Amino acid sequence: MKYDLIIRGGTIVDPAQEIHARKDVAFAGGLVAAIEDSIAPEAGREVVDAAGRLVCPGLVDLHVHVFPGVSHYGIDPDPTCLSRGATTVMDFGSTGADTFEGFRRFVIDVSDTRIFTLLNISSLGMISQDVGELALPQFVDVDRTVAMIEQHRDVILGVKVRLTKGAIVGERAGMPPLHRAREAADAAGLPI
Repeated sequence: MKYDLIIRGGTIVDPAQEIHARKDVAFAGGLVAAIEDSIAPEAGREVVDAAGRLVCPGLVDLHVHVFPGVSHYGIDPDPTCLSRGATTVMDFGSTGADTFEGFRRFVIDVSDTRIFTLLNISSLGMISQDVGELALPQFVDVDRTVAMIEQHRDVILGVKVRLTKGAIVGERAGMPPLHRAREAADAAGLPI
């Protein structure tokens, strides 16, 4: 067999290659090996009929919380994201400097979903639905945030601060967490 998998008859939507047409896609060794108007089914070990369906590269979900059992919003990345076509996701501040290494070890490094993250300026991250991450301002730590970013630049792409009046974030913290997040982001050369 020339290919491991052939997806036949679907409408390919791939803006990066300027393709929006009915075509077949063949895979070998986990990579796209061919995109053609028609690929003979006998060339593939497995053939999927995608007639009437869209076929596209993996999608990117830019706002998820994928730290199940720790973050109150956390979901399991692979069964939730991959099963819906999101192969790459951005966790939006579920973790801070105190909780990130567990997130890396038990979620990022073991998931098939590619996970990037914004590091929460609260070193605790989002661990309680009842106590907002900024309710205890002493956990806003610029130096520890920057140090954690430096250790994990391959997956930490920015700093997250959540300021919502009247919500669980911690209204009494006021604006100082925003200023500390800006300070950390500037020190790391990353967006807030």
